[in-house]
Amino acid sequence: MLEAMAALLLIGALSAVAIPGMVRWLAYWELRAAAERLTADLRECQSRAEAEGVFYELRFWRTRPDYMVYRGVEHVRTVDNKPGIAYATGILPLPDTHLRFNPRGTGIQGGTIWLCNRFGDRMGARIYPDSGVVIFLGP
Repeated sequence: MLEAMAALLLIGALSAVAIPGMVRWLAYWELRAAAERLTADLRECQSRAEAEGVFYELRFWRTRPDYMVYRGVEHVRTVDNKPGIAYATGILPLPDTHLRFNPRGTGIQGGTIWLCNRFGDRMGARIYPDSGVVIFLGP
């Protein structure tokens, strides 16, 4: 019985050390997945705008963790970020921001959208307005 209690104590001590690291690791990879999805959605909007000859845009709000994809004025879909993923403060110039691609596939305005997790890690995407190039901003 003493050996079983010692084993349980050892397992408890190892768990106390491993679980916080695992929580941080999981939050990092959730943030990375959200930033990569955002980058992929921006690139898809860019290529669809050019291929279909219509405006595409992503709409963001400071107070909501999701964003919406529009084809012209038609709502295509809403992308929900996981709990704990938010927009980093100070990056969206207005209460709401729209990143839009014209029918030539170039951005109407450029910008950077940063996502952050509860540990302060930041990743995001940037659009260059003249060329419409979209890049992933990772660690």
